Amino acid sequence: MQPRQLIAVLVAFIVILGAAIFVVSWPRDDDDAETIAATTTTSTSSTSTTSTTTSTTTTSIPTNCTLDSGSESATDDESTDAESTDADDSTDEPAVPSLGANSSISTVGLDTVHFGMTVFQAEQAAGTSMIPCEPVSECYRVTPVDAPEGVSFVVHEGTIERVDIASGPITTRSGIGIGTDESQIIQLFGDQIERTPIDDATTDLVFIPADESDAEFRVIFTITDGVVQTFRSGRIPLVLDAVPCEAA
Repeated sequence: MQPRQLIAVLVAFIVILGAAIFVVSWPRDDDDAETIAATTTTSTSSTSTTSTTTSTTTTSIPTNCTLDSGSESATDDESTDAESTDADDSTDEPAVPSLGANSSISTVGLDTVHFGMTVFQAEQAAGTSMIPCEPVSECYRVTPVDAPEGVSFVVHEGTIERVDIASGPITTRSGIGIGTDESQIIQLFGDQIERTPIDDATTDLVFIPADESDAEFRVIFTITDGVVQTFRSGRIPLVLDAVPCEAA
């Protein structure tokens, strides 16, 4: 073989070898793109199928809002000057809860919750939400979430007009509560008590305030078997009705 032919063969071999190496090392854009896309899709799919578990907090209402017609009763016998509690309607959150076992009923309300307040104002005063016990209407009951058991308020025409105690530790300012003996009430208030028979076994003892400024309020103790079964306080005429919202 001539030197020229040998050189030509070597050059051709080098060119073919270089081309082969170039083809082998050339990046496969389509394949790589498909691989990347598949990886991304898998990752996205994995992310989208990840479920988040959310725990739900159930609020337990601390009172039975459904009171028997003969077992609703009123509150305290002692009159209190109704301090005008004007809750600031611009306040976003209620204050610290204030209703507790030592709370007491008077002729004007329960602690800082006074008759004549709107539900919003009562929430601000009590530092807790008021949950409707029945559909909101012209007359309905609400119960405070953060408070002792057995408390419900009657809302009439947009304002709280009555409070009922059906169970629990709350008493009047004179210490009369569920289970107090009838004779103790008579001894404390004498001729300020008016007796109203309900049936053969049940009697309402109606406390009539002596103070003229409290003339439109009453506290009513429902007595069964000689002791207080329930009691209520509120404004006339709503407080006088055993089932207030039926009469409203």
